[in-house]
Amino acid sequence: MMMANLKSRIIPLFFLAACGASLLPASDAQSTAFLSASLAALSGGKSIQDAKLSANVNFVAGSDEESGPATLEASGYLESRVTLNLSGGQRLSIQNGTQAAWSGPDGQLHPQALHNSLNWAAWFFPALAIGGVIQDPSYSASYIGLETYAGSPAQHLRIVRLLPGRGDPATMALLLELTTADLYLDSSTLLPLALLYNIHPDNNALQNIPVKVQFANYQSTGGVQSPFHILQFLQGSPLLDIALTSVAINPSLPPGDFAIE
Repeated sequence: MMMANLKSRIIPLFFLAACGASLLPASDAQSTAFLSASLAALSGGKSIQDAKLSANVNFVAGSDEESGPATLEASGYLESRVTLNLSGGQRLSIQNGTQAAWSGPDGQLHPQALHNSLNWAAWFFPALAIGGVIQDPSYSASYIGLETYAGSPAQHLRIVRLLPGRGDPATMALLLELTTADLYLDSSTLLPLALLYNIHPDNNALQNIPVKVQFANYQSTGGVQSPFHILQFLQGSPLLDIALTSVAINPSLPPGDFAIE
């Protein structure tokens, strides 16, 4: 049954891949304009290399609910480190562009499959995430339209990424599907309202696990806008409620923070 499901999804993607350039069209003019305007609103024209956020968080996993301080670091758009110092012990997640790993209260680091290293590393800091989409030609954005999100008018963009040199056309097309995300921008300020994407079990890249990140309470730090309230949902249920307490822009984070050993 699993093999049949695999074939049913890979074969159409193979034909898509065979179309060559149509697999990853250039970003359309509307999405490019919205992304550039959103980055300008977020960054205030400042060049941002990295960021370090301090926060108080509430973590919910089923009946387990814990709270405590947290540190969220992002370097560029491919590297991140999230450290949750919760009442039940420390939880850690790291991404560095080619690898991802997590650890729980026992401190044991668990490497993740490649397809889970392709997710949005800087999901908690929109300025770096959107900056990466603009500067990296492996991303393509398309404008979906004006919609309503959480009661607010929002510009809906869809973003995909195709990594070159990752194998045969069918594999590349599957990676394209794995990296699809939806971004909602407030129609008046163009600050991000939400980011939606999927993660996957390490042993099944075809099973989607929806993630939704909502941004609110934007505040300025040195002219850079950061969402001081971030909600992360997993499969529609709250997972993290993050209230920022401070933001450091360009603190020159050491590369070792994102190493997975």
